[in-house]
Amino acid sequence: MENTLEKKSGILYLKSKFFLYRIVIYFSFLLIPVYVQKSLSLKPIYLFLFMILYCSFIMSQWFFLGKEIDHRFKIYFRVNSSIDRVVYRLFLGMFSFIIIFNLLYLLPSKWVYNSFWIIWGALGLFYSWPTRGKIIQESVTTNFSEFRYLDSFEKTLVTLIVSLIVFSVPELPSLAQRDALIFFLDPSHQINEMFWNFLTVTFYPFKSYPSLFKIGWTTYFYTVNISMYLLTFYAFLRFFISRRLSLLGVFALLSSWSVSKIISANLGTTLIDTYSLVWLWGLLWVTKSSTYRTGLFIGLLGFFGTLINHSYTLLSLIQIAILMFFYLKDKTIWFKRQTLKYASFGLVLALITFMINFDFTKIYHPGGLELFYNLANLIDRKAFFILSVFGLLIVLIRRFIPSIKSVQVLKFGAVKFEELLVGLGVLILFGMLVNISTISKFSLLWIITLFSLIPLELIFLHISRLRSSRNMIYLIYILICLLDSHFEGRVKIFLKLFDS
Repeated sequence: MENTLEKKSGILYLKSKFFLYRIVIYFSFLLIPVYVQKSLSLKPIYLFLFMILYCSFIMSQWFFLGKEIDHRFKIYFRVNSSIDRVVYRLFLGMFSFIIIFNLLYLLPSKWVYNSFWIIWGALGLFYSWPTRGKIIQESVTTNFSEFRYLDSFEKTLVTLIVSLIVFSVPELPSLAQRDALIFFLDPSHQINEMFWNFLTVTFYPFKSYPSLFKIGWTTYFYTVNISMYLLTFYAFLRFFISRRLSLLGVFALLSSWSVSKIISANLGTTLIDTYSLVWLWGLLWVTKSSTYRTGLFIGLLGFFGTLINHSYTLLSLIQIAILMFFYLKDKTIWFKRQTLKYASFGLVLALITFMINFDFTKIYHPGGLELFYNLANLIDRKAFFILSVFGLLIVLIRRFIPSIKSVQVLKFGAVKFEELLVGLGVLILFGMLVNISTISKFSLLWIITLFSLIPLELIFLHISRLRSSRNMIYLIYILICLLDSHFEGRVKIFLKLFDS
C-alpha cells in the first residue's frame, strides 16, 4: 500500500511540474499579440520574427488538436516515416480549426474577440495538464525521431535548409487592409472566402493594427505554407528514396531560384499550387496507414481543396474514386465502406461549399501544352533539375523492362511504384484538361525534384559499400545546389526588411 501511495504522489508531482512548465510556455506564446501591439515602433524584420513565433505557436496547436482527435476517435495507424505523423496531425488540426473559426466568424465582432481568447485559454489549460502519463515522457524531438541520428553531412544540410528559408523571405506588400491583402494574395479570386475568414480569426488580435495584420498574413503565407510544403515533400520522398537523399531533395527544391521568383510574383501560390503534393501524399499515406478511420483525413483534405480552388472539388472526388478502386483494391468491401463513411463528413462539406460558391470561371482553366513551357523554364533556372530527364528514363525502364538488373536495386516496391504513376498521371491530365494549377510553379517543382533524385538513388544503391565515395558525391551535389541558388539575391531582398 505504501509503495502504491508513493507512486501516486510521485506521478502527481511530475504532472504538476509538467503542467506549470507547459502553461508558462503556452501563455508566453499566446500573449505575443499583446507584446507586439506595444512594439509598433520596431522595424518590420523584428515584427516579422514575432509573427514567426506566433505562427509556430499556431502550428503547434494544430498538431496537438490533431493528436487529440486521433485519441478520441481511436485512430491508430502505421507510418512510413515519423514525419508522416507530424504532417498528418498538422493538417488534421488545421482543417478542424478552419471549421471552428468559420463558425466563430459568424458572431458579432466583440464576441469573436472574446471567444478567441476563451478558446485559446481553454485549450491551453486542457493541453497543459497531462491526462495520460505517457504525455510527460514525450517531447518535441519525440515526434522527429527520424532526425535523431543524422550524420554530420545531414545536419549541415538541415542547417542550410533552415538558412535558405530565413533568407528567402519575400518583400512585404504595401497594402494593409483586409480586402486589399486578399486581392494581393489571390488576384484571380480562386481561394474561397471561408479560408480568409479562418485567417482573419487566427490573426484577430491584430485586426485593429493594419501594419501588424499585413505582416501576420504575409508571415503565414510564407512560413506556414512553405514549411508545410517542405515537410510534406520530405514525407512523400521517404516512400521512395533514402532519408539522406530526401533531405537533399528538399534542399534542391528550396535552393532553386524559381522559388524566390514565384513567391515574389504571387505569394498566394504557396497555398494554391502546393495542394497537388498534399493530394498525392494523402493517397499514399492513407493506403499505408492500414486503417479505415484515416478516411476522415482524406475527406477533410477534399474540403480543404475546395476552399483553395473550386476545381479541386472534382480532384477530391477523383481521389476518393481511385482510392476505392485502385489504392485499396486488395481491401474488403466492408473496409472500403468504412473508409467512405469516415470520409463522408469532409466530402459533404466540400460539396456544400462548392454548390454555394459555384463559379464556372474558377473551375475551368486548362493548361494544355503550357506544361512543357513551365517545365523547360524551371529546368533552365536550376541545372540540377536536368537529372529529371534521366530519372524519367529510369522510371520508364523500371516500369516496362524490369528485368534489367541495374534498375532492380531501386527499393520502392511495385505497388507503391504503380500508385505513384497513377497519381502523377491523374494530376498531369487534370492540369492539362481542367486547371493548370496542379502542374505549374510549386506543383511542378516537386515533380521535377522527385525525378531528379532517382538517378542519385540508383548510384548510391550501387555504391552502398563505398561510404567515402557516397559522402563525396553527396557533398558535390550539395555544393552544386548551393552555388546555383542565387543566395546573394535572396540576401538582398532579406536586407530590405531592415531598411523598411
